[in-house]
Amino acid sequence: MNRIFIPQIKALAVNVWREATRDRSILMLVGSGVLMMAFSLIFGQMAVGGRDRIFQDMGFWIMGMWGLAAVVYLGSGIIKRELQRKTVYLVLSRPVDRPTFMLGKFFGMVLVLASVFGLLAIAWLVIALSRGVSLTPMHFWALAFLFGEWVLLAAVSLFFAAFTSPLLHNFFLVSVAFLGHWSNELKIFADNARADALKMVLNTLYYLLPNLEALNFREAALYNDVISSAVMGQGALVLLGWTATALIAANIVFMQRRLL
Repeated sequence: MNRIFIPQIKALAVNVWREATRDRSILMLVGSGVLMMAFSLIFGQMAVGGRDRIFQDMGFWIMGMWGLAAVVYLGSGIIKRELQRKTVYLVLSRPVDRPTFMLGKFFGMVLVLASVFGLLAIAWLVIALSRGVSLTPMHFWALAFLFGEWVLLAAVSLFFAAFTSPLLHNFFLVSVAFLGHWSNELKIFADNARADALKMVLNTLYYLLPNLEALNFREAALYNDVISSAVMGQGALVLLGWTATALIAANIVFMQRRLL
């Protein structure tokens, strides 16, 4: 991209981040996440065995679900709000084209998500260390790919926000998030389906949705399994490929949208 657009992207991204830091809903999301992690210690104490494992599992689950909630909340209004305030017309009337606008919004979402993830991850790590949980490099890889999933969902969110209402955006995004983790099962169901129509639908979903399980190394962290670099590389390719695809699609759709 031409260097002239980098300051505009940065300005748009920082503006998204500043608005989010003043949003009480985001602060409540972080606070509730930290509180849930503290409660997970109580659930661990109630378990007969594997207390540390339960705490770790709940921590990963909380960060996954709270990340989805953050993306849903940010993405549902990131373009709609600009249209309602009519600020999008002011921004696009300047030397800022639509791809620059969309990239600025995307990187702004990433900044907000990085802040939320950082706070939740630090809280989880502090509690884990205070409990004497043995952390391995796999824990940090699992956290890194978990944040990568947030970034991928942010790109998908921007795509849906470019042409749908907030309600439909939320429905589609949550569907992608859950079906993406069932991607392997969809392929198995498709291979075993007897009806051709059902087989076609399941195969279509399998190829149209990102395989989010390729980014899921949480179980490996829990059981201290060794994951090969090839498997991690495949996960990185899924992350980069689908994020880029969603961003390109979002820009194409937004370029065709009539704003006036």
